[in-house]
Amino acid sequence: MKSVFVPFFTLVVVLVLTVAATETPMALTCEQTKSLVMPCLDFLTNKTNATSSPCCQGLNKLIVSTPSKEEKLVACKCLKEAVSHIPNFDDDKANNLPKVCNINVDYPISKNFDCENIIKN
Repeated sequence: MKSVFVPFFTLVVVLVLTVAATETPMALTCEQTKSLVMPCLDFLTNKTNATSSPCCQGLNKLIVSTPSKEEKLVACKCLKEAVSHIPNFDDDKANNLPKVCNINVDYPISKNFDCENIIKN
């Protein structure tokens, strides 16, 4: 009996580790989403004329962390709500941010963008 148990137990451990390693990470929370773009705030409110490396890295991580349309929609709504409370937010700089950071985004970044369009396209 012992000779059957060890290989079976080993197989179970390998299967559990394989499943754990291939699970998709949990979606970003709104707080995580906002914290990723927080380094861009000085640029987006005209306090600086150049983006920072942490800003572009955060934007890139946000794009990579939201691959599905549903995740993009959630992130869009979160950020749109957040920027509605930021005085001096420069919508033109926000729309230009992916280009400045050399990151491809398949929808405009704008406080006026209808986030529901992400799902429609």
